[in-house]
Amino acid sequence: MAPISAFDQVLVEDRKVNRIEDSLLLFRNICANKLLGKVNIVLFLNKVDILEKKLKAGVKVNRYVRSYGDRPNELQPVASYFLTKFVAVHKESSPNPVRELYTHLTKVTDTEATAALIADVREMILRKHLQDSSLM
Repeated sequence: MAPISAFDQVLVEDRKVNRIEDSLLLFRNICANKLLGKVNIVLFLNKVDILEKKLKAGVKVNRYVRSYGDRPNELQPVASYFLTKFVAVHKESSPNPVRELYTHLTKVTDTEATAALIADVREMILRKHLQDSSLM
């Protein structure tokens, strides 16, 4: 779970480190971990509602995340940008190129996310069983 609304915040323990960059680094370490190489990953990009409030209040993403550039400061482009960053980290860092990544944009309190998680876990288990039995 990574809070994408934290793009304008820094770590308490190191005021030079942006929280979204820290989340990307942590995710890179998880993806690169060889012990987790055969495990599919479910990633929740959380606090989309807070992100939307910040954007509507005029907080500019490119002020805190230089690589965002001149893209629109609106929910969909910002969320897509961060999603793309996490997907790229997964692809670059994963020791297993066939390991799947399931991503969800979620709100602080979102019951739909729980239903989506259950569906994703069910699909991962089913795929794993089909692969193990050579049916896939």
